[in-house]
Amino acid sequence: MKKILLSAFACNPKMGSEEGNGWNWSLGLANKGFEVHCLTRQIGKSAIDEMKKPENLYFHYIKLPMGLEKLYSSSRSGMYLYYLLWQLLAFRKARSLNKKLNFSIAHHVTWGSVQLGSFIYKLNISFVFGPAGGGQISPIAFKNYFGKSWNMEEKRNKVSAFLLKYNPACRKMLKRASAVWVSNRDTADLVKKIRFKEVKHTLDIALPEDFYPINFEPKKQKQGSLKLLWVGRLMPRKGVMLLLDVMEKLKEYPGIVLTMVGDGEQREKILEAVKIKELDATVIFNGKVPYKEVKKFYASNDVFFFTSLRDSGGSQLVEAMAFGMPVVSINLHGQSVIINDETGFRCPCKDPAETIDALVNAILKLYYNPDLLSSMSLAAHKFALQQTWSQKIDKVVDQSYV
Repeated sequence: MKKILLSAFACNPKMGSEEGNGWNWSLGLANKGFEVHCLTRQIGKSAIDEMKKPENLYFHYIKLPMGLEKLYSSSRSGMYLYYLLWQLLAFRKARSLNKKLNFSIAHHVTWGSVQLGSFIYKLNISFVFGPAGGGQISPIAFKNYFGKSWNMEEKRNKVSAFLLKYNPACRKMLKRASAVWVSNRDTADLVKKIRFKEVKHTLDIALPEDFYPINFEPKKQKQGSLKLLWVGRLMPRKGVMLLLDVMEKLKEYPGIVLTMVGDGEQREKILEAVKIKELDATVIFNGKVPYKEVKKFYASNDVFFFTSLRDSGGSQLVEAMAFGMPVVSINLHGQSVIINDETGFRCPCKDPAETIDALVNAILKLYYNPDLLSSMSLAAHKFALQQTWSQKIDKVVDQSYV
């Protein structure tokens, strides 16, 4: 049995996004017959301990000493510093484990950020990195939607450029890795400037087999009605204010209603904007709900609305498509790879006014064409069926675990 060292900084079976990715990689590799030793944060231990695990899956928890755990929530720069310090401790633990266990492969899966990288490559065994993002940059034409936080976007870009150039866990890692997997074209372009070897592509998201509806039926529109859904964190880069500008233009069309699921720092600003734009009757705000309950919203709504202005992929996209939801989005970053012309609409994003009009027109096409909604629903579900964790892990293992 091959022994795999997995670096999964974020790993929690009760959560989605990066935390869910760490858990699903761990469990999925173990279910493929590998002996998996996963390095992860101490904070996920209680949730992991509650889960039934195969005997060939082991977790090793890394915690920063001397109260340094507080760095993680102190600030953005503090969080980055925390991550790099955690990676150094994780490497020390990995080196110790490798002396005893003699790993065949080391694989870094979370965080999936090229600039932040991984020190695990220093074990001098076959090392796989990713799938990862990090090459995405928010379009400057949409800076007004970020408000004061646009300064943070600019700082992020500068920090990313600095890390890409000077972070010892990045440049050397990319050059020495046996395989590097990226989730979108922007990140591929970034990596190719450093790594003069093949860069492999796969989404950084997938679904467990039990996520899909048991008895799938394509979406069927009720006459004069179209139920839109948005799921995510209420923060500037998710484009929520752009979303409300679109809904303002749609409020005169009877039966077009948007349900929003999520919470975040823009909550009060968004609720205020809903009142100012007189959207109380067409925008329903649900706040944050437990991860497992989001399925109910995918099942009960027609079209998924995704407005992120910077995103490596967006797990909500594939989750919604599993329930047959066509997606209306902008042609940017990860969503431009996930969505195609059969499963939804990718609207141009060079000019905000043009984008708003294109998003409005895409929704109206679905509003006036029930057959189009149903055909896109079938195509979306078919695409999602190809995005299981088992299939993704098989792909990476077959091409990289040599």
